[in-house]
Amino acid sequence: MRGLSFIAGGELYAVDVTLVEKVARKLAITPVPSAPYEVIGIANLKGRVVTIMSLIRLLGIDEGKSDELNLNSIVFKSGSGGDNQLGLAVEKPGNLIDITDDAVRMPNVTAGTEESFCISGVTEIDDKFYRIIDIEAIQRKYSHGVEAISGNSSYGGTENEQII
Repeated sequence: MRGLSFIAGGELYAVDVTLVEKVARKLAITPVPSAPYEVIGIANLKGRVVTIMSLIRLLGIDEGKSDELNLNSIVFKSGSGGDNQLGLAVEKPGNLIDITDDAVRMPNVTAGTEESFCISGVTEIDDKFYRIIDIEAIQRKYSHGVEAISGNSSYGGTENEQII
């Protein structure tokens, strides 16, 4: 697998690069009232609404390690052919890395850990430890909430008005 590395919460992560549509630097994010805790807000990407989620919130990591106002975002291709797009806020996008299947190990997870649902494996490349994010698991778990947020007009706009 070819992966895109990035830093979130001061830790290294990677995602399958074939699922990535765009790395957006300093994307303007609009908070959404009553959104789930994991959702930072929404952004306008070429006229499409993208729900931006916090990986550190999804994983239950101390938020003091990240400044969500100055983050970059990795925007993923729409899951299941839907119109709703998901993005993850990251501190710093990294490089493309080659991840071989035999180098990926299952994460050492305590039974019942809710936050581990989106970690599909771990690997070490050039003495660096990466957690591999399963973006499809996040899309499956939050697809209903993402649809509700993306279709939400409570920000005071109309359907034809640009959000940002």
